[in-house]
Amino acid sequence: MMQAVERMIGMSQIAVRQRLQFRFDFIMTLLSTLMFSVMYYMLWKAIYLYSTETALPWEQLITYVMVGQAINFARWSPAERAPTYAMAQRVRNGDIALDLIRPVDFQMQRFSEAAGFFIVEMLWVNIPAMLLLIFILGISPPANLMAALGFVVSLCIGFFVAFSINSIIMMISFMTTNTFGVQLAKRAVVDIFAGTLIPFEFFPDALRKVMEYLPFQSMAYIPLSIYTGRLTGWEMVQSLLEQLGWAVVMIVISRLLWMKAAKRLTINGG
Repeated sequence: MMQAVERMIGMSQIAVRQRLQFRFDFIMTLLSTLMFSVMYYMLWKAIYLYSTETALPWEQLITYVMVGQAINFARWSPAERAPTYAMAQRVRNGDIALDLIRPVDFQMQRFSEAAGFFIVEMLWVNIPAMLLLIFILGISPPANLMAALGFVVSLCIGFFVAFSINSIIMMISFMTTNTFGVQLAKRAVVDIFAGTLIPFEFFPDALRKVMEYLPFQSMAYIPLSIYTGRLTGWEMVQSLLEQLGWAVVMIVISRLLWMKAAKRLTINGG
């Protein structure tokens, strides 16, 4: 057990060192995040300026949207695109065979890499973006200490759901050898159905009920609702348990798809 954990930590460290060789990618991701955040800030400000009825108070709404941009799991960033694109490339050139014969489970290898990418992006993009948005645009910090702790826990669980969805896309690369289109579609779906850009309160009741039964809310709506104080006490605990349940379900689904995809894998050149 300890040996397996040490291997995972070692692979994560390697992934971190690899991504740190491309610091410019993360700097550009930070700049683009801030640019889009300002655009969405201006958009929502214009919407609220001419609205007679609003679903959320302005301060809560803009905090939700801005923090959502800072932690966006669908962002077109190195941490988001590198694992899936690298996997498609390895399938095309046959290097996937080396991954399959290693003494570490294939999905554990991918998880270790994704965890390393997540840590780097957290340090280079998420935290700096949140601090800049708080100090420049006046975005509110977490509602209280419990909200801050719940947000961190929820964000970590959200990472497991995001990884599982990316893992499913990786399995698709075994059959298509190219995930660019699927990745774009996933990004659009997550931005809308996770509540990253628009809180669920703004959707029609029928659509909102459907969205609440999907796993995507675990990636944005729940963490952001905890951050802004909309989920507190027992409701926050229930939401965290719901997130955890979705994480388990999505991991199991990605695992089953991996077992099926591995049987159909054809390695180019042999």
